Amino acid sequence: MHKTGVRILTVPCGTQHFELIAKDGGKDLFPLVLSPTLLEKSGFIENKKYALLPESREFVLVLPVIGSGDVSIKAYVKNNKECFARAMINNVPLSNNIYYMHQLQNLYSAFTGEELEIRI
Repeated sequence: MHKTGVRILTVPCGTQHFELIAKDGGKDLFPLVLSPTLLEKSGFIENKKYALLPESREFVLVLPVIGSGDVSIKAYVKNNKECFARAMINNVPLSNNIYYMHQLQNLYSAFTGEELEIRI
């Protein structure tokens, strides 16, 4: 997200943003916080049978990884609306909690070697 004047806009990160970071440390750039909308646009499916519904929600993205385990990224929206995700293998947490979109993209890329597509 990029702050321009009094507005904060979601913008794709490009060369001009790297130049801005080099110039002033990127004080007007902010990471994109995970949200249910972003998760759904990234291919996550909401678990409608999640035990803590409706206070909390769970979203799942099964990863196309070759191996003997069930590898996925699960994301949770807590009752205070905080959203986080973590990598799972056979329903056991494999990573620390992540809270930002760029972290989710990095995690997905590390597992699959591909970019996480986000539908607009």
